[in-house]
Amino acid sequence: MSDYGSDTYLTLPLHVDHDFVVDKDGVSYIVTFLYAGGEEEEATEVKVDFEGVTDELCEFYGNINGYQHLYSIAHEFSRVAEKLRTAAGRVEDSTDAVGDLFNV
Repeated sequence: MSDYGSDTYLTLPLHVDHDFVVDKDGVSYIVTFLYAGGEEEEATEVKVDFEGVTDELCEFYGNINGYQHLYSIAHEFSRVAEKLRTAAGRVEDSTDAVGDLFNV
């Protein structure tokens, strides 16, 4: 590395979007889409294995100073899981009700 380097800063518009996907094998991923130059540009996709993220959380916070943080994260996961189940149940019930209405 050269001793003659200097720092510089880049400024560009960046839109970031996130998704959660489960592949056909049941592997869950957090997917981030980066749109350099704005939302109308082609996205760069970054995919991270969800289980790997949780493993890293356990490793990072799995000590006497961090275990309470693990409890907080676990609580949030439980809360969000219940929210997702409720939303899915609402759609399922609605679909069943419409099917019954039209004898599908």
